[in-house]
Amino acid sequence: MELVCYEHDNGDCPYIKDNRWISLGFFSDQFGEQDYENLINHGFRRCGTSFYKNICPNCQACIPIRIPVNKFLISRSQKRILKKNQDVQVVTKPVEFKIEDFILYQHYCQVKHNKEKTPELEDYYLFLIESPVNTQMMKYYLDDKLIGIGLIDLLYHSISSVYYAFDPQYAKRSLGVFSVLEEINLCKRLNKDYLQLGFWVNHSQKMSYKNQYRPYQLLIDQQWVEFTE
Repeated sequence: MELVCYEHDNGDCPYIKDNRWISLGFFSDQFGEQDYENLINHGFRRCGTSFYKNICPNCQACIPIRIPVNKFLISRSQKRILKKNQDVQVVTKPVEFKIEDFILYQHYCQVKHNKEKTPELEDYYLFLIESPVNTQMMKYYLDDKLIGIGLIDLLYHSISSVYYAFDPQYAKRSLGVFSVLEEINLCKRLNKDYLQLGFWVNHSQKMSYKNQYRPYQLLIDQQWVEFTE
């Protein structure tokens, strides 16, 4: 497979003030699960059919993070969140477009990310539905009402967490934490070794939740290093 890489200026960094977000990437309509996992081990992620690696000048703040699920030790607060959501049903199915999913995503973006412009259907489709790998949806229901949607990529040794959106009306249930715990449990059921959580940025409030699942591993100098604190 011949891949043509490109360098792209994505504008202002969403995590660090006054920084530019520069990435190196390529497009592919189909990609093997083991091949993508190898790319993740070299600092890549995907967005739709775009695979990219951040190469921002004078910055290495975006660090890939993953959870070795068979070593994971659930905390007391995480146990409480599991108990709080024991009435939530989770259904996993191949990725597909449903208008109720899109409406939930729109509402989530408007409330949680303070987006003035409503996300367009085409943007949602290209971002989350169109995928070159084996992508699944984890749909969260409470009394038959859809309250959350998680997108995950099933890879050779791991599951890669792509995105999670939930109904802000149920924010007190800590559904974001609950979704990660459900993804960890799915890894175990499918005999996967790791849950890939994308990039972690130190001192970024948006990313602070990712190192609350311990132990966790960070990709440093092309090697996965394990941390318990």
